[in-house]
Amino acid sequence: MIRIFVEGRDSEFLDKYLLFLFGENKGMWEIIQAGGYSKLHLLDQQFKENTERGGVNLIIFDADSADNGGGYIVRKSYLQERLEELSISAELFLFPNDKEDGDFELLLEHIVNEEHTCLLKCFEGYEKCVAGHVDNEGNSQYITPNRKAKIYAYLESIKKSKKELERFKNKKEFFFDNPKYWNLEAEYLLPLKQFLLNVIQI
Repeated sequence: MIRIFVEGRDSEFLDKYLLFLFGENKGMWEIIQAGGYSKLHLLDQQFKENTERGGVNLIIFDADSADNGGGYIVRKSYLQERLEELSISAELFLFPNDKEDGDFELLLEHIVNEEHTCLLKCFEGYEKCVAGHVDNEGNSQYITPNRKAKIYAYLESIKKSKKELERFKNKKEFFFDNPKYWNLEAEYLLPLKQFLLNVIQI
């Protein structure tokens, strides 16, 4: 069994992306929400049980950036140290591309359907406008939206069928398997694709 430990919404994405790459072989892997990079110790037994049974563990987390105490080098070093301390065996990949600072949402920005990239540019204009409003002391008057808000706005802006709209509003579905929204063949996904292909052999 291949156990893939992820942080959050990326579980929905990885489920769809694995099906895209490997077809209906869902029995080969299990996706587990870890709840954050600092909570590996809470999943200690799940890692070890899988290793004892001859399984492979994968960790796919955000690299984050210096702004939130991370960054590719910082986060990778931290996770490798934790794995060693806990005697856990696992392969590690950090979003967006396993070499740069960033997160899952940054990866998503790179795989939007090219037809709709204009929506990201519209949102960037909004971000600049919000950030440009300062008080007399030069402090921001408003909170600049984060990347999660940008991705949500991208999805919300695309016209949907009644069924799609219901799934988006009620189930918070992001349609990761729908090319109308996402390009799962984007070159930006190659590092993740290679990482998964190195482990999952069909």
